[in-house]
Amino acid sequence: MEINKNEIQEIIENKIKDGTKKYGKDFKFFLLEILSLERMLIPELAQKNEPKLIPLVKWNEYYPDPSVKALRMLVFRKDENGFGDVIVKRGKRILIDADKYFEWNKHRQNKVSL
Repeated sequence: MEINKNEIQEIIENKIKDGTKKYGKDFKFFLLEILSLERMLIPELAQKNEPKLIPLVKWNEYYPDPSVKALRMLVFRKDENGFGDVIVKRGKRILIDADKYFEWNKHRQNKVSL
């Protein structure tokens, strides 16, 4: 029996919801901490070669700044500011390549400081 990625993601989300109901709201953070520690033990699981693509609407779950509203404005003006290289479109979803974002931001800050 083969399960596709969407089904796996749905199973994971359901398990997290069940654990949260049973053990409280800190269950998710406890689980993430365990997974992070496991990745330290087995570095091959980290898969650092793949770009970290984050849905625009979930950016602040990973990074505090910039806000989703600010990111939407950057996407809207991508032709003027060079932000088009940072985004990946999958259908109507807009994903942000985290590594490219930080490179873009560093380059932009260097321009401003000159």
